[in-house]
Amino acid sequence: MKKRYLLALVLLLTVSLVLTGCGTDTPAPEEPAPAEEAETPAEETEETEAEEATAGEYDDGTYRGAYHDSGVMQVNVQFKLTGDEISDVRYRHLFYSDVDYNALEEGDPFYGIKAQYDQVTEYLEGKPVSAMYDLYEPGEFVEDVDSFSGATIRGSKIFSAFQDALNRGVYSPDGEVTRTIGNYDDGTYRGIFSDGGDMQVSIQFKLSNNNINDVSFRHLYYAGTDYRSLEEGDDMYAIAQQHQQIVEYLEGKPLETIFDLYTPGEFVDDVDAMSGATIRGSKVFSAIKDGLNRGVYSPANGFSTTIDAEDGRYRGIYADGGEQQVSVQFNIENGNYTDIRFRHLAYKGTDYGSLEEGDPFYGILQQYEQIAEYLEGKPVEALFDLHNPGEFVEDVDTFTGATLRANKMFSAMMDGLNRGLY
Repeated sequence: MKKRYLLALVLLLTVSLVLTGCGTDTPAPEEPAPAEEAETPAEETEETEAEEATAGEYDDGTYRGAYHDSGVMQVNVQFKLTGDEISDVRYRHLFYSDVDYNALEEGDPFYGIKAQYDQVTEYLEGKPVSAMYDLYEPGEFVEDVDSFSGATIRGSKIFSAFQDALNRGVYSPDGEVTRTIGNYDDGTYRGIFSDGGDMQVSIQFKLSNNNINDVSFRHLYYAGTDYRSLEEGDDMYAIAQQHQQIVEYLEGKPLETIFDLYTPGEFVDDVDAMSGATIRGSKVFSAIKDGLNRGVYSPANGFSTTIDAEDGRYRGIYADGGEQQVSVQFNIENGNYTDIRFRHLAYKGTDYGSLEEGDPFYGILQQYEQIAEYLEGKPVEALFDLHNPGEFVEDVDTFTGATLRANKMFSAMMDGLNRGLY
């Protein structure tokens, strides 16, 4: 009976469809068959959704960045991103006025501040990378500890360190890396990787048609050892040799070759007891990216003059092995510079900010002040005028307009813009 009933139902449905088709001049669009709708197996659909869930704007892996303020304040952060989700946040270095907050123990007068910094890492754990913007208002999630309010921790400095890390790109990748890079102006670039004074890689290189050449280390330190000054026979001389092999490898190659620095063992020879991985190619990569982010240090064939910056306060720094430091703060209002001032201005132990008239180097201080006066009230693109300081900086005493090294101030202000609002 059931079979007869089903057969009759099928015949009835068939007749109905035929009659409907005969009564219509234009055939109706065909509905997709149910079998075609479920063409993709369930397993593949779940895998695709998982891939989309972990895809992000940034490469997966470990990131490192820093905020430095002339040795007075230093925040070095390290964190991981997986599908743009933050994890494993920690402070590699956390100093203020010679106080190492990482080393403080409960009962210390400043331990409350350390506890608040720890609350920041706990807050960010598992959150999307966009949560770093909450650091502008740390009092909303950092509890008061002892006599210290949530605002004491200066969340802007932590934000600056986070943004610096993102600007430099992934430090240690988890999986494949996005090996794409833009086109850059021809000329000389300078960048630095600094890790709490323990490690410093200061690098200079030239670009011509986006090919890299004339690579050299201006500074190469680790734990007080100057690798550039080492001679054959020194226990660490092998590491200096390996860094030199990096220079030779990059020479004349396209700029995207810098991504090979993630796997230095593939082109750096083992030397003595040192393997190719010893050189820490990620630090060199980070220094090069820093140089690119700051823009051309000394142009060769003209330069771009485009800057996109929102109104607000900025802080940036140019540091060169501890010998030269230009730390600058400035505001942008309605697209124009205002309130430009030097937080630190030093060279080889000389603090130019404290010089008085009559000092042999006072003329250089005057020239730096002329730069600030020149930029005051001008649009953000006027920053590129610093590539030609002799056109608006007057000669002072025995110092010409070019002496003041305006490209260092250019680099410091670009660093501030790259870090975002302070």
